[in-house]
Amino acid sequence: MLVFMPEGVFRRGFRLVLWGCVLVVAWLAFAPFAEPAGFTWDKANHVLAFFVMAALADGGYPGRNRELPRWGLLLGYGLVIELVQWQLPYRELSWLDLVANVVGVLLYVGLRAWVGWRIRRPYGAVRSRS
Repeated sequence: MLVFMPEGVFRRGFRLVLWGCVLVVAWLAFAPFAEPAGFTWDKANHVLAFFVMAALADGGYPGRNRELPRWGLLLGYGLVIELVQWQLPYRELSWLDLVANVVGVLLYVGLRAWVGWRIRRPYGAVRSRS
């Protein structure tokens, strides 16, 4: 049995999960965990976290008129995290973390654009290679 769910339900779901991720990322960023220096898997975690949060923000706050505020607020959140970590005695500001955050958002935006292009492309637009 298929039940019709209004679009607003999905939007609220995306928003709820996004704000949950924001809280989890803040907890992970401010907790006194030992963090390795330099280019490590920590950067991949940043890329993944900001990729996921970008996707959730896109689903929760859709619309082309909201793109700049959406990405700007998300990257501003990453900057605030680093500025707070700079003030904590057991953490430090990392420019590489900021770069990884930007990469995560850009990967999402690029993937979204590529998928949109593939969907809009006419079926017979690709020549066969034979």
